[in-house]
Amino acid sequence: MKIFSKAWNKFRKLHLGLYVLFTLMVFFGSTTAFFFEKYSIARSGLLQSVWSEGIAATAKGDAYKPSRAVKDDILKTFNIKKQEHAGGRMTYEAKAANLDFSFVLLLLWLLPLYKHNFWKKQQDLGKIERRIINLPLVIFLLGWVVAFQRYFGNVAAYTEFNGSAPDKIKLVFAVSSLMLGAFVSYLNLELTGLYVRSCIAKPFFMENNPYGLKRGFAVSLTLRYALLIFSLGMVPLLLCLYVPVFANLDVFARMGSTQAEVLAWLGTPENMRALIPILFIGTIVGIIVVFQAVSILIYRLNVQAPVSALVKRMKAVAAGDFSCKTSVLYADELGQLKGHFNMMLDGLVERDHIKDTFGRYVSLEIAEKIMKSGKVNLAGEEIQATVLFSDIRGFTPLSEKLPPVELIGFLNEYFTYVTRPITENRGVINKFMGDAVMAIFSPVFGVEDHQEAALRAALGMRKALKEFNAQGKYPEVFFGVGLHSGGLVAGNVGTVERLEYTVLGDTVNVASRIESQTKTAATQILVSDALVKGVTKTRFPGYTFVKCAPVLMKGKSAPMVLYKVEPIGDALS
Repeated sequence: MKIFSKAWNKFRKLHLGLYVLFTLMVFFGSTTAFFFEKYSIARSGLLQSVWSEGIAATAKGDAYKPSRAVKDDILKTFNIKKQEHAGGRMTYEAKAANLDFSFVLLLLWLLPLYKHNFWKKQQDLGKIERRIINLPLVIFLLGWVVAFQRYFGNVAAYTEFNGSAPDKIKLVFAVSSLMLGAFVSYLNLELTGLYVRSCIAKPFFMENNPYGLKRGFAVSLTLRYALLIFSLGMVPLLLCLYVPVFANLDVFARMGSTQAEVLAWLGTPENMRALIPILFIGTIVGIIVVFQAVSILIYRLNVQAPVSALVKRMKAVAAGDFSCKTSVLYADELGQLKGHFNMMLDGLVERDHIKDTFGRYVSLEIAEKIMKSGKVNLAGEEIQATVLFSDIRGFTPLSEKLPPVELIGFLNEYFTYVTRPITENRGVINKFMGDAVMAIFSPVFGVEDHQEAALRAALGMRKALKEFNAQGKYPEVFFGVGLHSGGLVAGNVGTVERLEYTVLGDTVNVASRIESQTKTAATQILVSDALVKGVTKTRFPGYTFVKCAPVLMKGKSAPMVLYKVEPIGDALS
């Protein structure tokens, strides 16, 4: 059973149904064109002969059998070649539409898809995508290829059986080929297009980019409507005018060229009876064709234009512009589409506002990860990171001197300066603790070189502090920055009612105690040996790493080696 299922899946990937549908569409169009052209070139003399022989046979009470002369005339009229073999056996050969060329073109167009389905070698998925998207257009054009083939084939067949084809016969073949191209191309675009979307596009795109935008030529709504009107409206109308005109070509040929000859021709009652219906039908056809052309323009204004404008607004939303609502003027499908688009836009604006507000209370990186849910294990996960602690020295005496409102303004402006280097180096500000700030640098938040990023942030904070003090608005302040790298646990801590995303572990505690050691070491930036091992010192020109005496941290059994990070000039002095 598995073998049968596997074989069936392989067979389906040949997409033979596409070739069958294309053949059926060509068959239906060719049948219509066949009846049109054959009865257009049927000669009145042949019809009279068949009619006379039929009446004579009926009068005798015999079944009608056409005479040999009538048979030969019928075969000649319908381009059927008769061959007589030994023993009197007769065979007949008729010219038929040749689809070999169209099938070869289809096969070549689908060749990248066949390679993808049956060969293990990696294929260009973008090329296959464009081939599938453009396939309905290719089939549409192949309908006209078949129509042109039919025209030249009919002319060649008529020339072979009857001699050189007159202009009147070529006109018949041209009109029948126009009918074939109009019907077959439209039917293939719509009906065969359904097969392409459900049996070719859907299986491929469900495995490869099912929800993304597709590249290729798009047949617009207006073009589809215009093809519908042309194939099923204009062509039949023009045929209604063509038939009486073609039937009376011999009559019009005797009209003459001079004014006197034309007036004399119009003065004949029989000629007027042939002309008046044609003029009447021509007027009606002209009016209806004009209305059909106007309907295409109105369709473009009422349907295509609003849809195109909505697509343009969707592109703007995808680019981050949420200020592009569209007016809703009707309650039809377009009105529903526009209304729900506006509702979706309101939801996106609210979501963006929530994310922005949320990001003011926790790091924007954490906010995005929590809202997306899945990037970070909120129950707790072990991560590798560098923790940065920064604290203002002598903050308590300073806070006693400043009024509460001014103290809050001081802290806000101070944090604005010193946190900017942290965010510029993609650090995550975990929390503010009075005058202290704690930040995390980790690959979990997109910082692969977290040791170097944290050190760059610390050096930037020292420069930012100088700029803050240079304002002269507040008393000059100093800070200490401690850095340590290692493993820690990140996740939610709290109760069901209130949670806080934070990091825990020995690395956090050690980083905090390193920051406390900056006072003893008389430096602003103090880092652990673990961080120094993770950085390339040559990437920090102008700075030196000064090794300090081993320090025994609280809770540690062995002393830790710390390093001062100072400008080379300061270290030498």
